[in-house]
Amino acid sequence: METKIIAISVDELQDLMASTIKREIENILQMPITGSGMQEELWDRKQAAGFLGISEQTLVKLVLEEKIVAQKSGRKYHFLKSSVMNFLRCKIQN
Repeated sequence: METKIIAISVDELQDLMASTIKREIENILQMPITGSGMQEELWDRKQAAGFLGISEQTLVKLVLEEKIVAQKSGRKYHFLKSSVMNFLRCKIQN
């Protein structure tokens, strides 16, 4: 077995990672849903932010800018998984 070493710059590595992640998200969003395999889920702020890979503060900012739909109950925000996925779909298309 032969080992090969490939050298790339940090910028090239970041570009490669970003394009790979984008492609995988596109694949997930384009997968057909069959039967009752995907139930609607209700997420709290921590779950939605974690899924998107952003801070909870940034998520609230997106809600206030009306870029993500959320329901506010007292001091808590609730997100439908489908709303978060719609936000991702829009980001990928732009």
